[in-house]
Amino acid sequence: MKLGAQLFSLRTFCRTPDGIRETFRRVKELGYEVVQVSGCGPIEPERLRDISEEFSLPITCTHSPVDRILNDTDKLIAEHRIYGCNSIGIGLPDVKYRGSVEGTHAFISLYAEACKKIHAAGMQLTYHNHDFEFVDLGGITPYDILIEQSEFDFIHDVYWATFAGKDPLDYIPRLAGRMTNVHFKDLSPEEKHPMCACGNGVLDFKPLIAACEKAGVKYVQVEQDNASEFPDPFGQMEISYKTLRPLIK
Repeated sequence: MKLGAQLFSLRTFCRTPDGIRETFRRVKELGYEVVQVSGCGPIEPERLRDISEEFSLPITCTHSPVDRILNDTDKLIAEHRIYGCNSIGIGLPDVKYRGSVEGTHAFISLYAEACKKIHAAGMQLTYHNHDFEFVDLGGITPYDILIEQSEFDFIHDVYWATFAGKDPLDYIPRLAGRMTNVHFKDLSPEEKHPMCACGNGVLDFKPLIAACEKAGVKYVQVEQDNASEFPDPFGQMEISYKTLRPLIK
């Protein structure tokens, strides 16, 4: 597996093409091997590809705007071909689809056509979880429904599963063959359990990495959403890198 940086963690530095390039440079300097593109400002796909190639940081997945996934699917696929990336990600479902069996089924149906197009192009439409997918709906959760009844691939987020009171180790094996990228961030022991850099919280990443390897995951992406709230977001990413790098083969 390779260790990647989810650029959403560094989004305040990625508002312009020049800022994106400098972020790639600094991410490479930290030692990261791949990136996920999310939360970045507008940039031409060819320019983004060139930056990716300049710093030898392949783009292995994205989070893409919902409207583009649903209504601009063909162009979005073409852009991902330019990047050399085959994973188009759904970052966050609208609140109206959360918390019910019916809403989850409606969400799956909403993306059915786009999912078929993306699969036909040899790519994945990937779903990224938060905590609300794990609510009990009478013996089943929305996440169970998504796994069992959708054609999505997944970017499992170990922090959010843990935050919801679940064990990520119960889910990673279920996603074998449907998960190329995984999200790692740590859970602080502080009240309300905010996100923190990997190694500064309570998660044991060694068994998580072993489970991901067994499930065929190729890329561990560090996604610390709140890194931008710290004086040195890159320093937060460096802590995670130094924690995880010795654990990943």
